[in-house]
Amino acid sequence: MTLTEYKRLIEAFLTHEISAAEFEERYMAAFLAEPGGMDKELFLILDALFAAVDCYWPGCAPGEETPFEISEEQLRREARDALARLEQLAARQAPPPQSED
Repeated sequence: MTLTEYKRLIEAFLTHEISAAEFEERYMAAFLAEPGGMDKELFLILDALFAAVDCYWPGCAPGEETPFEISEEQLRREARDALARLEQLAARQAPPPQSED
């Protein structure tokens, strides 16, 4: 998946277009299918979110999170953070605007 596609998937989850269960399934499948050779900064962002998705447990209530189990509320916080970091990365990678001489 491209950076833009990851952003769209996270946005779909954050706007409740898809459920936490669907996000978990789609994100895990996409991340695990990556062929390698990914930009290091992009990998670190996506890997951190992968760890959060892996810890997500639907039965975990907010405030009852452990190092190995997080609630949907916490997963949404992690996804918002990852999305913000992806947007910053995309802005840095965007080509500079063309000057009109």
